[in-house]
Amino acid sequence: MYLFRGRLCGRICRDCPEDLADVTVRLYRLREDQDATRLATAQTKQTFGQLKPAEVKKKQSSLLAEARTDQNGAYCFELDRDDYDGGAFEVDLVFERAPGQEEPAAKPLQFTLTTLQPQWRQTEKGLVWGWDYCLPHRLWCFIRGLLGAWVICGKVEICDTGAPLGGVRVKAFDRDWLQDDALGEAMTDGSGHFRIDYTKADFEPGTFLDVELFGGPDLYFRVETASGVPLLIEPPSRGRDADRENVGPCFCVELCIEEMPDQPQDEPPPVFLRVGGYDYATQIDSAPAGTGLTTGSGRAFYSNNRLNGVLPKKLNGNPMEYQFDTREIQADGTPITAWATVGLAQVARTRIGDLLHYAPAFPGDPNPIKAQAYTVNGDPGEKEAAVVGGWIRVPQESDVFAPQGYFQPNGNMINLISTSLAPDAGVNLAGLVAGNSSTSTGVPLVQNRHFSIRMRVREVGTIGPGIPAGTCQHIAINNTRYDGYVRHPSWMPDVANNELTVNMVDIQQLQVNGCSQIGNDLDVVFTAAHPTLGNVTVWMTGPGGPYSFTEPAAVPGERFGVANPNFVVADLAPCAYVVHLSVQVLLTTGDSIPVNQHDHIAFTKA
Repeated sequence: MYLFRGRLCGRICRDCPEDLADVTVRLYRLREDQDATRLATAQTKQTFGQLKPAEVKKKQSSLLAEARTDQNGAYCFELDRDDYDGGAFEVDLVFERAPGQEEPAAKPLQFTLTTLQPQWRQTEKGLVWGWDYCLPHRLWCFIRGLLGAWVICGKVEICDTGAPLGGVRVKAFDRDWLQDDALGEAMTDGSGHFRIDYTKADFEPGTFLDVELFGGPDLYFRVETASGVPLLIEPPSRGRDADRENVGPCFCVELCIEEMPDQPQDEPPPVFLRVGGYDYATQIDSAPAGTGLTTGSGRAFYSNNRLNGVLPKKLNGNPMEYQFDTREIQADGTPITAWATVGLAQVARTRIGDLLHYAPAFPGDPNPIKAQAYTVNGDPGEKEAAVVGGWIRVPQESDVFAPQGYFQPNGNMINLISTSLAPDAGVNLAGLVAGNSSTSTGVPLVQNRHFSIRMRVREVGTIGPGIPAGTCQHIAINNTRYDGYVRHPSWMPDVANNELTVNMVDIQQLQVNGCSQIGNDLDVVFTAAHPTLGNVTVWMTGPGGPYSFTEPAAVPGERFGVANPNFVVADLAPCAYVVHLSVQVLLTTGDSIPVNQHDHIAFTKA
């Protein structure tokens, strides 16, 4: 299997890229008249070209595969060795619309981009190669123009300091001879950037007389606070200046204001802070080169993990939506994969807050405010937050006395199903003998896997990746379960199934006959194992007890061998006794930890 993946973007200007979402990527085998070496080494500007319908039809027989990019511009091909030999292929892109464009173009447009000769790398999943590419400004804006998708990408800052200005509204206008056209408006994000999408119909004359001599709009701007206080008012004549007149499909601008008036902040900024109850900045060794374990206790994470922090309703005064991404890293923090968006299938039921209503059950009801759970991926019948294009929209209800009620967030964002990142490896240890190393069957322990987790936020109605709102750079996860080994094998043996740890204890004197009596010798053998193994204790209950043992020293991830009694076996009274093994596993969901794992075996003293 050949795995070819990557990510595509287009540059509106130097510091304004956008992900190429919902684009069809087509791979074509090279035809006989094509020189693979020359094409693969040529620059994109030499190979790029728009295809006519007849040209698309002509190369149809050479189509190798096609895929569609996701909302982040990512694509992935799985190419079967029976159909593909690993050689060079041609890459075409098919556009139906541009990001931010509501209506698709009249007909899809196909462009030949380049020819690639992959440098395949062998991995456990097969041969892998990645290719990320961002269309340069000249090519991408040419495509946008053909699609009829016009865009303004800009930044607002303070004139004297250059500090970015977030949370202000920018309005764009076209200076027209007859009537100025309002092209659109947008709020700046935390970095001061804004984006306004519009179409040619927004500025073309609506009369029978076309008095404009040129095809593009003549731009001028107005900047104001979220409440409408003017900060910058450009005169319409500014649109007739050379740098603003007759602009093309992509236009980038920097606007500055003299000073920002003081404004009260109605809501705190959104930020992902914790995994369960652990602040990842201080309570998880989350630096890239850290362990990813909880500090002090050294626990890895498993099961479902509650990602939480501060979840306001609005961003820059507008309704907010959010998303999480993950990527796998090596134990030293080196990235293995690209960032991937957490899908709804990776989210367990999450109560993100309560919907409050003033609804007294009777006059004088001492509890007139009633609460209803507001969830993400909740149970049938629950009040559910909208998820649009993978973005979770924060509920906006804001009147406890109105029928819609009042949404009160609790800081929870998602319950991440960590098995979607690090699934159960299904380790079968059939044949393992108590007292031996857990690896003696030839099957190694499954080590922790390591990930980064980040949150992104944006205003509802905007496009693009949004802005970062907290990143846990390193977290260790282990969901491995162990099967097949036999606990207390010499007396009432029990085959382990779906166990968090290896935990088995036996008595050598009973291995021939589990009902034999113990004389003056008692050899307790045990095996306990897990990559994040905690305390291991062997003890015995019975008349005169409890009795303790000295366990052999631990080695990384396991403890095994003979536990020596700290008492004289011959002095035990004739009766029944039970030997216990307790194994602590250092795991956490972030909110709870697993109970110690146990095994035991009984015997009688002669």
